[in-house]
Amino acid sequence: MAFPYLCQKKMKHLNLMLALLCAVPLAAQTGDFKGSLKLPQGELPLVFHFDQMTGVPAATMDSPAQGAFDIPIDLLRFFKDSVTLEVRKIQMHYEGHFLNDSVIEGTFSQGGASLPLTLRRTSRDTASFRPGTPQPPFPYREEEVTIKAKDGVALAGTLTLPATEGPHPAVLLISGSGPSDRDEKALNYRPFFMIADYLTRQGFAVLRMDDRGVGKSGGTYKATTLQSAAADAECALDYLLRRKDIRLSQTGLAGHSLGGTIAFHLAAARPRDVAFVVSLAGMAVPGRQLMSTQCEALILRKLTPARQDALRKDYARFYDLMAEALPLDTIRARSLPLSLRLWKQTGDFPQLFSPDVSEEARRSEARLILQHTVTPEIVSLIRHDPSEDLRQTRCPVWAANGEKDTQVSARENLAAVRKCAEEGGNRRVTTRLYAGLNHLFIPARTGDPSEYWTLKGNFSPQVLRDMAAWMRQVLGLPENPEARQ
Repeated sequence: MAFPYLCQKKMKHLNLMLALLCAVPLAAQTGDFKGSLKLPQGELPLVFHFDQMTGVPAATMDSPAQGAFDIPIDLLRFFKDSVTLEVRKIQMHYEGHFLNDSVIEGTFSQGGASLPLTLRRTSRDTASFRPGTPQPPFPYREEEVTIKAKDGVALAGTLTLPATEGPHPAVLLISGSGPSDRDEKALNYRPFFMIADYLTRQGFAVLRMDDRGVGKSGGTYKATTLQSAAADAECALDYLLRRKDIRLSQTGLAGHSLGGTIAFHLAAARPRDVAFVVSLAGMAVPGRQLMSTQCEALILRKLTPARQDALRKDYARFYDLMAEALPLDTIRARSLPLSLRLWKQTGDFPQLFSPDVSEEARRSEARLILQHTVTPEIVSLIRHDPSEDLRQTRCPVWAANGEKDTQVSARENLAAVRKCAEEGGNRRVTTRLYAGLNHLFIPARTGDPSEYWTLKGNFSPQVLRDMAAWMRQVLGLPENPEARQ
C-alpha cells in the first residue's frame, strides 16, 4: 500500500509500523536533487533520487560523468530539517539540511575527505524506464480528469479508454498507504501505469488517481485515514458510473495493498455498483494482527532469540496503545517512554542518546518524531478489521499475493480472503500465490523492503495476464487475442 502497511517510514529496520516521516515536509522527501562537487580536476555532478516504495523512504544516486547510475543508498534518514545519506561500499556519507523544499545544503564525505555539496531540485530524465515499461504511441485514448471529493477538494487522474466505441467495462485502481501519484510511481517503477496500459489494451477503461496533496490533486495528505481514502475512491467510482461511455454493470475495483482493503470496503457498501474486486496484496486480517506479523518478518527475525522476546513485548504494547480508542495526542504522550526504550534497543535515532543530550531535549525530540510516526492513517489502519467487509462482499473476487511478500503475509491474508468471503456465502473467490514475487509484484531475492531499490524488474507479466483473463471471464467477455502474445 503504498503499504508499509502501517507505515510511514522507519529508517534503519524499515519497520512499516513505527516508521518515520519526520519534520521535513513530505514534498521535500521525494524528487530528484542535483549538485556538483568542486574537485581540482573539475566539477563532478551527482544526482540523488528520493522516493517512496509503498511508504518506505528510498533513494538512489547517480554519478553521470563516471557512468554510474542507480547506486542504492544504504542509509536514508530524515530528521527535523536534515537528511543523512550513506553508501557504505564506497564509504560515502552526506549530511545536509533543507533550506526549503527545493534546496539542500550540506557536506559530502568520502575516504576521509569532506567537501561542501549543495543539492537543488531538478527533473529526472523521463526517458529512463524499467525494462518492459510500455512506450508511446499507445493504441488507446487518454483523458486527464478532475473529480471533486466530498469536501470539495479537486482530485486529478488519468482515464484510459480503448480506441473502440463504448460503452466499455471499467476498473478503478486504488493505491496503497502513504502518498502516491496515479502511477504509484517510485524509483521509476510505475505499477499502476503498467496495469492501466495492459487492461486498456484488453478492452477495459481504467481510471487511476493522484492521492490528496500529490501530483495535480489538491488538499494535503497528512490527515488521510483509511476511511477518508475510501471516501475519495468512492467519488472516483461515482465519476466512472456517471459516464455514458462506461458500462455500469461491468465496473469494478482493483486495489494494491491498502487499496485492496478499501476495495473490499466499497464493494460491501455498494454491492449494486461494484461488479468485481481485484485485491493485489490487500490486507484481509485485522490491522493489529498485520502489524505483529510484519514486526516478526521485518524486525524480530533478524535479532537473537533473547532480544526478540524483549522487543516483542514492547512492540505489542505499542500496537495495543495505537489500537485503543484514544486521541492521537494521548497515544503519542503515553507511547513516549516506550518509544524511547525501543529506539535505544534497536539503535534508531542514535543522536537522541548521545551523552551530551539532556533528558529534556531527548524527550522534546522524541515528541516531534512521534508527531510524524503516530499518524491518522496508521491509527485508522491498525484499528480496522476488514473481515466484515469481506463477508459482505457479494461480487466475484480475485486476490493475489507474491510468495515473498513480507509486508502483507501472502498465505495468512489469502486464507483470510477465502474464509471470510465464504462465511458470507460468496463462493466466487479466486486466490493466487505467485512464487518469487514480493509485495510490489516484482521478482525478489528476500522480499524485504530494504532491497526494493536494488531490484530492476517490473510488474509481473504473468500477474497481468492472469488478472485480465479472470476479469474477462467473470464479465463474460470474449478472450482478447493480444492476451496470448
